[in-house]
Amino acid sequence: MPNQQLILKGGVETVEFGPIHMVVLGFPEIDRLKGEVLKEIFRLSQAGIIRVIGLLAIVKDERGNIESVQLTELSDEDRIKLGAGIGALIGLGAAGKKGAMAGAEAGAMVVAEKDFGLSSEQVMDIAKEIPKGSAAGILLFEHLWAKKLKELVIKVDGIVLAQGVIEPRALVALGAELAEGAKAAEKVKIK
Repeated sequence: MPNQQLILKGGVETVEFGPIHMVVLGFPEIDRLKGEVLKEIFRLSQAGIIRVIGLLAIVKDERGNIESVQLTELSDEDRIKLGAGIGALIGLGAAGKKGAMAGAEAGAMVVAEKDFGLSSEQVMDIAKEIPKGSAAGILLFEHLWAKKLKELVIKVDGIVLAQGVIEPRALVALGAELAEGAKAAEKVKIK
């Protein structure tokens, strides 16, 4: 019997989705969103490193006029599968197996009705917080490079014990804490 976390696709056991990552970006000038950043996102996508699940770009011109664009590389079928999967996991945490079933249904419906999981009212609420003459982007992407690794770990009954993103600011803060600890240790030398 195939591992329950793997699906059979074309006679091969595979994972449906790789790890998903969200990045929220702000740009002091509208043109900075349109240039090299978008080119790099598209390059990574074309190289098969990531898949854009959702990209929401919001710009507010100097007069306060707001424009937004949303895009995805997911087919409608994949969007519904992903929404159902996310909803099921949230439901499982909230109410066990019954919650997972209800969450899967709700998640599939949300992505079927809304782009990027956000209504136009929610996009406008985000846009109101953006200063005039600037832009923001919300990028939700799948790490395609990690799918094979995930498949191999699952096949050998391995599990992810922890994962996360280490921001440079966290490393700077850690270094400062270590320096303070070293200074304190110097003062309290054991004799």
